Amino acid sequence: MSREVRNLEEARAFYSQGKYSSAGIYARKVVRRVPDNGEALAILGHLAFRSRDVVEAKNHYCQALANGFENDEVLNNLVVLSENREDYFTAYQTLARLVAKAPQEIKLQFRLGLNASRIGKMDEAEQALSIALAGGEQTAQASLNLGHVYKAKGNTAKAAQLYHDYIALDPQNQATGYWSLADLKNYRFTESDEQALTTNVASAQFSAASQSLFHFALNRIYEQHQDYGKAFDAAKRANQLMQPLRPFKVQPFTDLVQRLLASKPLSPIQTTSPQKSLIPIFIVGMPRSGTTLSEQILASHSLVEATDELPYMERLALELEMAGGYSRMLSQLPPEKIAAMRASYLVQASQYLPKEQQASARYIIDKNPNNFMHIGLIKVLFPEAKIINVIRDAADNGLGVYKQHFSRGHDYSYSLEHICLYWQAYLQLMSHWQNCFAGDIYHLCFESLVHDPDAQIPAMLDYCGLGFEESCLRFYESTRTVLTPSASQVRRPMNKKAIGQSEHYQHYMADEYQTLKDITAKAHQLFLT
Repeated sequence: MSREVRNLEEARAFYSQGKYSSAGIYARKVVRRVPDNGEALAILGHLAFRSRDVVEAKNHYCQALANGFENDEVLNNLVVLSENREDYFTAYQTLARLVAKAPQEIKLQFRLGLNASRIGKMDEAEQALSIALAGGEQTAQASLNLGHVYKAKGNTAKAAQLYHDYIALDPQNQATGYWSLADLKNYRFTESDEQALTTNVASAQFSAASQSLFHFALNRIYEQHQDYGKAFDAAKRANQLMQPLRPFKVQPFTDLVQRLLASKPLSPIQTTSPQKSLIPIFIVGMPRSGTTLSEQILASHSLVEATDELPYMERLALELEMAGGYSRMLSQLPPEKIAAMRASYLVQASQYLPKEQQASARYIIDKNPNNFMHIGLIKVLFPEAKIINVIRDAADNGLGVYKQHFSRGHDYSYSLEHICLYWQAYLQLMSHWQNCFAGDIYHLCFESLVHDPDAQIPAMLDYCGLGFEESCLRFYESTRTVLTPSASQVRRPMNKKAIGQSEHYQHYMADEYQTLKDITAKAHQLFLT
C-alpha cells in the first residue's frame, strides 16, 4: 500500500470520526504528493465548508469534481455555497447533476427550477417547477415561482392563475401574491381581489411588510379606477410602511458619489483583445425609465444577445474599494489588472448566452441601470463598450419608481425626497462621465423613442455599430424571456399612455413634482440639446 493510499485512508477515517484537524493534516499530505486526488480535495472542501471558508470550500469542491470525484455531500454543499454567493449558474449545474441521479426527489426539482429561473433558463425552470408542483412539495412556493416564470415568458393569464393559487395556498404570505399580480402591469384586478385587499389592510394580523405590499397593490387598483387621490394615498402608505424596513443610507451614497465626481479614470486606450471578443452594451439610467424597452429593441438584432441586470460590474467595483478605494483605483489600474477584470466580467456575462448563440453573437447587453455609477470603470476595462443612457421625464419616472416595490436594492425609492436626491446624483455623475468620455455615451430620450421609433431606433443601432434590421422595429414580437417588471409592457407596440402619467398626481405631490420637472429640464439641457 502506497503512502498516499494510507494517508487517504487516515484522512477518510478521521473525518468520519469527527476528528477534523487530523483529517485535514492527512488530506493535505495526500494533496501535496497527488494534487489531483479528488477525494482528498473533497475532504479539504468539507473542512473548509464546516469552518465557513466559502472561497476555499468552493475551490476544493470544484477541483474534486474536475478530477472525477463526486458524491452527494460534495454536490449538496456546493449548491449551498453557490446560492449563498449568488453564483446561480454553478448552483444550477450542480443541481442538474443531483436531479439526474435522483429525479424523484421533488425538493431537488424545486431548487433546480428556482435556480434555472434566476439565470434565465425559463423552459428548464418551467419543467422542474411543474414537477415540484405536481409532486405536492412546497406547492405554494412552486406556484409563486412558476408564476414568475410565466410572467417572464409573457403568459400573463397563466401567471395570474398561479399567483391566485399561491394566495390560496399560503394565506399568511398572500401579500406577495397580490403584489405579484400588480407587478404584471397589464393584469386587471377583479372585485374579489379588491375586496380581499381592503379587508387585509384593515387587519392587524399582517406584518408591516405585508401591509406595504397590500397598499402597493391597491395603488394599481385605484389607478385602474382612475381614482388618483386614493391611488396616491395607497402608494404613500405603502412607502411609509416600507421605508423603516429598507432605510436608504443617504450619507454613504452621497460620499461615494462625491468621490466618483472627483475621480479621474484612466484614459480609454483601445486595448488589444481577441477579434471575436464580445462587445458589451451597457444600458443605464434610472429604473422604470425605458431601459428594458431599449434592451428589447437591441436584442431583436441578429448580432445581439441580452442577459439580465448583471451584478458583475458592481462586484468589480467592490473589489477595488476593498483593495484601496474604488474612485482612487480608477486612475491607477495596471494593465494586468485591467486584463484580469475584463476577462472575469466576460466569462461571467457569457454564461447567459445560449450555446447556439455563442459563436454568432457579437454584442452582449448588460441592462443594470445602476451601472451609471460605474461608467468610469466600464470605459477603463472596455474602451470599445457602448453605453446607452436612457433619460425619461423625471416626474413620470420618479412616480413610477415610487409606485414600484423592488425586491432588492433601490432603497431610495420609498421616499419622494430620496428619489429627487438620487435623480440629482445621477445627473451629476452622468455629466461627469460625459466630460471624461466625450462622445462615447449615447443619450436616448424615452419620449422621443416612443413618439418617433422609426428615427430613434436606427440612430441607436448606428451608435452601436449595427446595421438596421426590421426586426428591431417589431421588437414586441420577440419571444425572448424578460426578467424585469416591464416584461408585459415590452411585448406590445410603443405605448404613449406612459407619457405624462405623473400629471394625474401633481396635486398630491406638488413640491416634489416641481423639483422633478426642474430636474427634467436640467437633464435635457445637459444631454439632449
